[in-house]
Amino acid sequence: MPKYRTTTLAPRMSLRKSVVTQPRHTLDIGRNDPCPCGSGKKYKHCCIEKGDAFLQKMAKKEAKLKAKEAKKAAQK
Repeated sequence: MPKYRTTTLAPRMSLRKSVVTQPRHTLDIGRNDPCPCGSGKKYKHCCIEKGDAFLQKMAKKEAKLKAKEAKKAAQK
């Protein structure tokens, strides 16, 4: 008969909480779309090397602008 090894958790591991991450908000932009930085160039010729960090930064700026616009609309 095969012998099965039972494992026990270390005391620290039993107290560990699972990590839940929030979804990352990025802009959905194609290579041939205008660059969101406002340069007027296509994204593939401008900021594509900057990658996801750049798109996340631009998404945050866009979200802030939308929040300000919604706040102004609510005040009127």
